[in-house]
Order: sequence, then structure tokens, then C-alpha cells
Amino acid sequence: MDAERLAALHRMSGAIVHDLNNLFGVIVGANERLAEELGEGGDRQKLALIGLEAAERGAALLRRLLTLAQDEAPELDPIDCADVLQTLRRLARQAIAPGVRLSVWTPAAPLHCAGDRTGLEMALLNLCLNAGQATSDGGGVSVQARATRLAAAEARSLGLTPGGYVAFTVHDTGKGMSAETLARATDPLFTTRPTGTGLGLSSVLDFATAAGGALVLQAREGEGTTATLFVPLVQAAETAQAA
Repeated sequence: MDAERLAALHRMSGAIVHDLNNLFGVIVGANERLAEELGEGGDRQKLALIGLEAAERGAALLRRLLTLAQDEAPELDPIDCADVLQTLRRLARQAIAPGVRLSVWTPAAPLHCAGDRTGLEMALLNLCLNAGQATSDGGGVSVQARATRLAAAEARSLGLTPGGYVAFTVHDTGKGMSAETLARATDPLFTTRPTGTGLGLSSVLDFATAAGGALVLQAREGEGTTATLFVPLVQAAETAQAA
């Protein structure tokens, strides 16, 4: 009986994902048409393009869900970190309160990491949303990426292999966390907000683990929070070969 219920649930979830994908197709098409009708360069067209971009990311997440349901691993291609951060800037600015400053610093030199691009974008967006919700008006959220090399001892402390990584850092000037909250921050369903789901940081940790990286949180009450997401670095030669 349990096997039959599981099979039925699997079919139902597949059907829901299929229907949602169709709805996202409608949203994408409507935003494309709206952006065209609004003309070039206006603020309303920019909002329509941001809505289009968000809908495309939602459709990509659904395709990823279908891939997982079919026991297929998502494709791990070299990811342009600057391009990811530019997308993040547009999406996060619409999701974070206008009174919170958002600074996203793109790397000056070419920087690539390995992973699932949509998963990385959603992980960073989750970190930005958490940071924005913890920060009152007048505060700030900053995001940047840098290449780093982890020696044996530091890598071991993070459960990683020594080598090159891209460290994405999201820092906020918000209320921070107590030691007790920090210890449970990535637990699934744990939240300190009345309307929170407790799934944001746990999903970021899941992404980091699947990508061969790690998530590090540093926080003190009243002093803000810094989240660092480590993702394996792709060397320039590997990027050229993939291209």
C-alpha cells in the first residue's frame, strides 16, 4: 500500500510540476509582450524585464525539480560569477525593502565556478532575502565574490578537499543572531520569524553540499551576519575547454 501511495504521489507531483511549467510559460510570454509594448529604456519596461527574468528562473527551477524526480543529476557547467551577481542584483533589489541599501560587487577579473547556475542564483537570493529581512531601514546588505585557496587545515574544518574555491559573501548590518540561534540556523523548518518557513538557509546548505562546497555563517547579536558560500573554482583553462 505504501508503495502504491508513493507511486501515486510521484505521478501527482509530476503532473503539478508540468502544469506549473505551463503557467510559467504564460507568465514569460506575457512579460515578453509587455516589455515590447512598453518600449525601450523606461522604468516600467525594466520592471517587466525583471518579472520576465524571475519567471524564467522559476521555470528553470521546475525543470530542475523534474530532473531530481527522474534521478538525473543537474548539469554542472562553468558559471560566470559576474553574470550571476548581475542577475542577483536585479532580483534581490525587488525583493528587499527599498529602505535597505543593496551593494553587489562584481569581480573585476574573470571568475568562474562549477555548479548548477539556477541553484546558485537561488541560494544567493535566499541569503540576500534573509539578510534584508534582518536589516531595518537605513541598514545595508552587501554581496561580493572572490577566488580563494583553502589549505588542508581550513578545508578539513569545512569538510572540503583542499584547493581553489569561489567564496560568495553576503553581509548585512542587521540584528545578527544569538549563539543558540546560530547553532540551529540551517536546521530544516527552524525559524525565528512568525511568517518564516525555516527552509531558506537549509536549502542553501543543501545546494552547497551538492556542489562540493560549504556554507559558513558568522553572527553576533546586534552586529549583523555574514554568510559565506564556498563553491569549487573553475580554472581559466577548464573554462576555455568547456567553451
